[in-house]
Amino acid sequence: MPAKKIAKSSSVVVETKKMSWDCCGMKPCHKIKGLLIIILLLINVILSVCVLCRQTKIEADRVGGRSNYQLVQQIYHSKAFQTQQKAQLEQALQQLNTPATTQTAQPQVQLPTK
Repeated sequence: MPAKKIAKSSSVVVETKKMSWDCCGMKPCHKIKGLLIIILLLINVILSVCVLCRQTKIEADRVGGRSNYQLVQQIYHSKAFQTQQKAQLEQALQQLNTPATTQTAQPQVQLPTK
């Protein structure tokens, strides 16, 4: 039902009509956008899983196959390997943190005089 608004002058009459969402077709657009977002999220999850599986295959191929990859994983998880790697990393860190106060003697070059 339109509401009539009458301006100060009696010659101007303005009618306004309240529109529903169904009238201009906005609700179906929102449903389509929501469905599209859900579909894109599912595709994103599926592709992420595929990339992670492919990464494992790439690592297995890098070490020479699936059986070698399992051996490498056993090595990585062994306590001896972890201890060895920790010692090497600590040694490298120590070398980087030592100040360079001891300088080696610079060789002096003498040019021949005429």
